[in-house]
Amino acid sequence: MSSSSLPAPGDRDYPVEEKDLTEEQNEHLTASLRAVRSSSSAPSALQELARKVLGGRLELKDVLDDPSGHRALTDGLSGMRESWRSMSPRDRQAVRTAVEEKAAEKEAGGGR
Repeated sequence: MSSSSLPAPGDRDYPVEEKDLTEEQNEHLTASLRAVRSSSSAPSALQELARKVLGGRLELKDVLDDPSGHRALTDGLSGMRESWRSMSPRDRQAVRTAVEEKAAEKEAGGGR
């Protein structure tokens, strides 16, 4: 493995281990952060925020105190809110149903 393929210090991909979360919640959080970091549709500020948390440069509890973290989250949520508002009632219900079905499937032990 060449040195150019190694991640830069502070950019390593560690599992998130928040002490107030269960192991399953930490696994889900880590997977979600990795998905955001790798998503081409995610805003670059959210991708960078995910890199900081996964790299251990920023703890989850400090995200809102970090100016760039606060901005990335509020801007991202604003976009999601606008997308939700622009959906038809039928589309909103379809999203709700899909989320409920996925949760029920996971609770029944059929999904991960």
